[in-house]
Amino acid sequence: MFSKLLRFIPLLCLFCLPVNAAQRYPIPNDIVISMQRGNCEGGCPVYRVVIFADGDVLWQGIGHVAKRGAMQSHIEPDAIRSLINDFVAIDYFHLENIYSFHGAGCQSTEPDMPTVITSLSLDGEARTLSHHDGCVGEISNKLKAIENKIDEAAKTAHWITGKAHDQGR
Repeated sequence: MFSKLLRFIPLLCLFCLPVNAAQRYPIPNDIVISMQRGNCEGGCPVYRVVIFADGDVLWQGIGHVAKRGAMQSHIEPDAIRSLINDFVAIDYFHLENIYSFHGAGCQSTEPDMPTVITSLSLDGEARTLSHHDGCVGEISNKLKAIENKIDEAAKTAHWITGKAHDQGR
């Protein structure tokens, strides 16, 4: 009787695992996430950041940032998984190419905001979108959220401001 009970212990342990353990899945080897923030009249930070499947992050500070030039860092796989989920949640591969003055999805635009270009390569598919940060609309809000999450995942704030403990933009 006791030996039969012992067989169920591994099964019971599965129910003790944290919920996020079930959400873990392999990161595709071909994933590349990139973002480039452009300039604005008010001197917005201008930079590029690229995130690779292995967690490597490349930064290129161009203007109005504390760290100009190339930098490298590393992020954890869960941060990449979270970004993949965010892109999938907004159906990124099926959005319009441009959300700007001349693009779809803008109800109106606010002046003096940078244009942000994001790219996603995943499972043999690639997409690049241009988004004016002053664009007002539902999709624009979702794109802004992803852009900010890319910044948070890549921890770009310390390169933008030069402060070691900044989180997000």
